[in-house]
Amino acid sequence: MVLALFVFLSPLGANAQDAIFSQFYAASLYLNPAFAGTSQGTRLVLNYRNHPFPDTDGLSTLYASVDTYVPRLYGGLAVVAASDNQGGLLTRSQISGVYAYHLRVSNDLFVNFGAQVGYYRQDINWNRLEFANPDQPPPDNTMNQTANFAAGMMVFNDWIYGGIGVHHLTQPRESFFGGNKLQLKYTAHLGMLLEPPSVRRANTVPFEYFVSPNIIFQQQGVFRRINLGLYGGIEPIMGGVWYRHNIEEQNALVFLIGFSFGNYRIGYSYDHSFSGYSDALHAAHEISISFEFLSGRQKHRQNLIHCIPF
Repeated sequence: MVLALFVFLSPLGANAQDAIFSQFYAASLYLNPAFAGTSQGTRLVLNYRNHPFPDTDGLSTLYASVDTYVPRLYGGLAVVAASDNQGGLLTRSQISGVYAYHLRVSNDLFVNFGAQVGYYRQDINWNRLEFANPDQPPPDNTMNQTANFAAGMMVFNDWIYGGIGVHHLTQPRESFFGGNKLQLKYTAHLGMLLEPPSVRRANTVPFEYFVSPNIIFQQQGVFRRINLGLYGGIEPIMGGVWYRHNIEEQNALVFLIGFSFGNYRIGYSYDHSFSGYSDALHAAHEISISFEFLSGRQKHRQNLIHCIPF
């Protein structure tokens, strides 16, 4: 709590970073705005992540998005909302609109260009703090708000996908009493989805295996991490494991399990930190739920990305 207070109140060069989701592709628009409209239908997604700490309310993040492909716009539209609650003291909230242009380069190669425009707000609850002088009234400044922008691009075909994204292009002000800004966040991701040929041709064959290796690199200010992941399974069940290598900090393993029920998908992940503070009651837990509405036109689209939805 003291560290969070220093980051947000200090006029010095402190750094903060965005909330992290371990189910990267469940919250794909959080990863890269170029993912807008890449699912088979209109997609609804909800992610909840909780990381409890003793003597505080813990850290929790809620994310929701809806996106769809619009043929007349030659791309995807999306609305994204997120709220990051840090111990009941600090809350970051944002809501954004996303457009991704889908370019078909050849029969099996596509390039997406995504742009995101949003509203970013930060609130502080002074009543959660104890001041040296109990009779001193809390500061009047309780909120920061500004516009926020992001951009990304992605290249994919039937079995491989990769892209880059940049968030916080406006670098919103972080400190309530200084000039600190939220640093640009850079993301690069690459993955493959390997399936039997029968699945790729029919796209409806059940109980077939799949394997999906992935790598994601992210940097935000002084924070840098490389995520190495491997998914595998037999429909409708899949599992996965990620190794998160934080270059300047402790590392972690992420274990994930997911289920598909027709157009519904549910995922659960557990982060095991190597810091020594990683028992089940104090580790990060994450749940994702998604649903797709399908129409007759969308069922036969060719510009779909084939990647793990968790």
